[in-house]
Amino acid sequence: MKIIKFFALVSACFWAVGCGMNLDRGLVLHSDFEHDARDLGPNHYDGFLRSNAVISDDCAVGESSVYLDGQGAYVEYPEGKTYFDGDYSISIWAKWEKCNVASRILDFNQVMPMAGNAITWFIGLPEEGTSNNLWLEQWIMVDGAPVRSERDIMAVPSDAYLGYNVTTDRWDHYVIVYNSSARNPLGNQVNSKDQKIPYRGKVTLYVNGVKVGENYHCLKPQPVPTVANWLGRSRYVQDPRFQGWLDDFRIYDRKLSEKEVQALYDLGES
Repeated sequence: MKIIKFFALVSACFWAVGCGMNLDRGLVLHSDFEHDARDLGPNHYDGFLRSNAVISDDCAVGESSVYLDGQGAYVEYPEGKTYFDGDYSISIWAKWEKCNVASRILDFNQVMPMAGNAITWFIGLPEEGTSNNLWLEQWIMVDGAPVRSERDIMAVPSDAYLGYNVTTDRWDHYVIVYNSSARNPLGNQVNSKDQKIPYRGKVTLYVNGVKVGENYHCLKPQPVPTVANWLGRSRYVQDPRFQGWLDDFRIYDRKLSEKEVQALYDLGES
């Protein structure tokens, strides 16, 4: 099986090169979880396996992934770095063993929640008749007041909903693409100081190479370093941890094209 995966990975890489794509361009962070959480990107933002996070041979790309037990395990990346600034894309393979409301795929945040620039990607409140809804929130700070990318966190369905419901016990490839210059029809958000903050751009979710949802409740990230940079853990201590496997985690400082999203999906085996 590992030999088959290796040749599939090599074939996908050659296909991407043949199509004129460079999947390293704009790469901010890349952990393939082959043995550890080392960063293969140009910045060397090496991650650390925390609280019983372990390398597993159940994987989607290459020969291994990271397993998080849903109890305390998570992956941590260096603080004081600017991982998101304007346009961005996030790519990750995930295999959920169990889905819990508010468990995070990713939370790149500040010392305290709602204390500044942040990106959080997680299971949200279920829409009626569904479960395991995938959400994304972007937070910014304006004149000391936090602004988030949804109007009411208790709304069902929430404005942060990405239009996809997670399935457990299988590998899926998830990509978020944020286009800060896309036309946004939603007007303004209002912060706690009654300041009007315009929604900016568009978030698109791809699953297994296919576009499945869009969301306009988004804000343009500010060029501000984050402190708590985690896979599988929330800045809110009461939130449940991610339970399952993660593989081939990437952050880009640009918008990936649909062909590039497909090429990243083709690196793995669902």
